[in-house]
Amino acid sequence: MTCGWITLGWVVVIGLPVAVLVTAILWPERIPKDRSVEAIRRRIEDEDDE
Repeated sequence: MTCGWITLGWVVVIGLPVAVLVTAILWPERIPKDRSVEAIRRRIEDEDDE
């Protein structure tokens, strides 16, 4: 029974940080609205109109 707890502990110690790292790398980053292609295009067009 002790071996099972040790194995579970190692899975948590190694697996949890690896899962967090993979999630942080693969999770898509949201682009702020003022940094979208459409917002940049509107700003450029507004500058050209002036």
